[in-house]
Amino acid sequence: MTHAVVALAGVWLFSAQVMVHAATATVYRDSERAAGLGWVTGVGRTGAVVGPWLIGALATNGNQSRGFTTFALAGLAGAVAIALVPLAQRFDRSGAVPTAPAAAVTSGPDA
Repeated sequence: MTHAVVALAGVWLFSAQVMVHAATATVYRDSERAAGLGWVTGVGRTGAVVGPWLIGALATNGNQSRGFTTFALAGLAGAVAIALVPLAQRFDRSGAVPTAPAAAVTSGPDA
């Protein structure tokens, strides 16, 4: 049973990581995509290292009951960051609201 649970958790975690990398392409501009993917991957890898270490440190000090709260706060911070993505996309680097994009030029009989 343990192997099945671990396998299922691994599938879900791997799928989530792939989806985050795929979503990166829609958040960052073409000129910033490689750096954005680096940041997304770096934050994810940092969490993968710090999370188990932090829980181990809490357990070592007798504070294992704070583990759930610790991960809940990290999840809340992540949810807030994700919720702010659409807001960040509406503003350019200068903080000004961007104008509507120009109409695409098409070629064809009606152009």
